[in-house]
Amino acid sequence: MEDPRREIAHVVKGLCSAKDANEQRDTIQKYFTADASFDHPMCSVASYPNSRDTGVLPIYQWLRIMFMDTLIDVHDIAFYQGDTDTAVQFGPNTVFMGTNCRVRSSGLSSLVVELDLVKGKDQKYYISRQADYYQVQEVLYIVFPFAKKLVMAIKLFTGFLCMIYALLFQLLGFWSISAAKQ
Repeated sequence: MEDPRREIAHVVKGLCSAKDANEQRDTIQKYFTADASFDHPMCSVASYPNSRDTGVLPIYQWLRIMFMDTLIDVHDIAFYQGDTDTAVQFGPNTVFMGTNCRVRSSGLSSLVVELDLVKGKDQKYYISRQADYYQVQEVLYIVFPFAKKLVMAIKLFTGFLCMIYALLFQLLGFWSISAAKQ
């Protein structure tokens, strides 16, 4: 890639919406380093010689087979080039993407994808590492779509318990909010 901000959405669509396995393989080989690594909440591939073709590609192929009707929308892209002056430091040449995936069986899932890029001898950027970040329950919803209502009920109940416990501990004097200072 010459301009990751502009090109990354095309790369993602080529990986996740390829019309056949050859197109998907060509996209991986064009945009990933040969020793690329991949980290996902459900699987991982370490970096090793030819890990792109023997590890990352088979995972993308499996995902494409499992989720043939997946639609992916890249809605935010941040590309950090070199050092930044912000409070949070990211490594140089890192892309963060906010995406939405719609899988017919599980509805809409959100994830953040982190890509580490390296410059090749041709001065183009290549993906050397991909890490996918889902909320834990999103992975559960993909595997067990019927679990969404149960998980939400459990989370609402636990949130209610947290409020009760906080009130109880405040009443017992463990953690109290004092009156506002004038």
